[in-house]
Amino acid sequence: MVPFAHQARLPTVALLLCWSATANAATSSQLRARGKVLLQENCGRCHAIGAVGRSRLKAATPMRDVYARFAPRELQAELTEGMVSRHRAMPQIEFSDEDVDAILAYLYALAVKK
Repeated sequence: MVPFAHQARLPTVALLLCWSATANAATSSQLRARGKVLLQENCGRCHAIGAVGRSRLKAATPMRDVYARFAPRELQAELTEGMVSRHRAMPQIEFSDEDVDAILAYLYALAVKK
């Protein structure tokens, strides 16, 4: 049997756990949305950034396929340092750590949906 003092705390603990899970879900959703916006603004003129569809530039790999080709740590480093491409017109954008986290969260969500 659980002592009364502990019984009184159980609803509070349960409420905090539910609130924490809801807050984390909202934060994750915001992070993914930010990653999508970053890709749209910086990569979308050439690369497809959605779960389906072709890239505007034929030679530009869809970002979902870029995500599938790299190990997560490797892609993280590439985005942080500015991805290098054989395509001269591709800008080398060095994303901040926070931006990289958002981009990877978005691309991961696309991969999970498959």
